[in-house]
Amino acid sequence: MPSPTSRPRSGRLRDLVTLSAPLGAGLLAACSPARPATERPAALADAAPVAYVAGVAVSDAQLRPGLVEAAGAQVFSDAVIGRVVADRLAQLGIAITEQDRDAEVQRLAQTLDDDPDTAARLLRELRTRRGLGDTRFAALVTRNAGLRALVRDRVVVGEPAVQQAYRLAYGRSVRVRLIVAPSLARATALRERASAPGASDADFARLAAEESTDASAAQGGLLSPLRPDDSSYPRSLRNAADRLAVGDVSPPIAIDGGFALLRCLERLPAQDVALDTVRPAIEAQVRRRAERVLMQQAARELVSGAEVVVLDPVLKAGWERERDGLLEAR
Repeated sequence: MPSPTSRPRSGRLRDLVTLSAPLGAGLLAACSPARPATERPAALADAAPVAYVAGVAVSDAQLRPGLVEAAGAQVFSDAVIGRVVADRLAQLGIAITEQDRDAEVQRLAQTLDDDPDTAARLLRELRTRRGLGDTRFAALVTRNAGLRALVRDRVVVGEPAVQQAYRLAYGRSVRVRLIVAPSLARATALRERASAPGASDADFARLAAEESTDASAAQGGLLSPLRPDDSSYPRSLRNAADRLAVGDVSPPIAIDGGFALLRCLERLPAQDVALDTVRPAIEAQVRRRAERVLMQQAARELVSGAEVVVLDPVLKAGWERERDGLLEAR
């Protein structure tokens, strides 16, 4: 099951499948343009050395099978999405400009941090972790700009969504620790220990670190503040947290994949911030979220209708996994 605490930032980079260049000549024949007449024939390109090891030449053809196994499916999936997005833009007469690409980079940086210098550093670190070199990152930016252009006229920023986003940012919340156990019997036994006379928050944190199957175990079960409208947490958790007094431990709560216990640390009142003073920022946040959902939907629709023929059996198996994962992520 998805962890109750696996809550990525609003940028959701992984949800928008990145774009890349092909690993080698011929891999993307099903979705690549014709080769210019000035290019070397594929056989010569394959035989040309790309490196030397102890004086012995290593060719692209020698590397390609391992590269296909290691990352071919992701790279090919990115290329397929890039092609179908570009084709749809061409059909609609929409051109992606450098200004559009620059805006995408700025949006991505803003999801990482509000401070420009910190955001730039985090973006560099993100690119390093994800293997987003100049080619892949440029393709990611172009792909996202294209998807955004395809959906921008369908984005609606409604007042109910604005109100909900405002409550998520400034509404009342509860600070809690979490333990997730694999069975009701185990959760019940842990609750008896966590709520025994004299049991403290430190005791609950230790139990979470030792026993919890949730990712939050690494920080003693501590979660970000729970808000009633925060749908990134299961409703059952939010409802239980809303009923707890400070120091209370909840009964076992059924969630996907197990049973949860919560301990209430603090109840935080709503912040004294009027909606009108932050409305522009809240509406921009709602628009970005709606765009992201529509962009993911557009990518799925384009991929589902694409005619893709993959000849390499290893690449085909990997592509089918990538495609199925994208189409099932609804």
